[in-house]
Amino acid sequence: MTKTKAAAELVARYLTARALFRRTPWEVPSNLEYLIGRGVRLLPDGVLVNEVPLQPAPAIIYDRKDPMFWSAIIGGEDSAIDMDPAEQEQVRQFVLDEDWTLPVMPSGDRAPRHMMAAVGAALGRSIQKAALAISWGAGSAHPGR
Repeated sequence: MTKTKAAAELVARYLTARALFRRTPWEVPSNLEYLIGRGVRLLPDGVLVNEVPLQPAPAIIYDRKDPMFWSAIIGGEDSAIDMDPAEQEQVRQFVLDEDWTLPVMPSGDRAPRHMMAAVGAALGRSIQKAALAISWGAGSAHPGR
């Protein structure tokens, strides 16, 4: 996999986790790989990536739209958002490790089914087939924090 494709997938996973945590509608920009390949560092939705071709690995270095979520998930700050530490680690792993699975809320809870379908489509794999490590339970998704 190229660094550009890896960076685009990293950003897609990050945007997915952020949207699910904040309970906001979202759509992964279809041209992420193109933008990153052209050297764009500030991507849609405020995500700032490193200089992908020049670095050993792609990284999200800041989130202008949601700096507290970035601090918690990328920066490793455990108290930046209101999330159980074990769940926060699962979300970190999902974002940073392309082979990790996404923690999801139980069916009928706060996560709309259409959002989960969009996640699967955006990431090119079925969420249902993945062995889910944990579930975001009631109280984990806090809009506006």
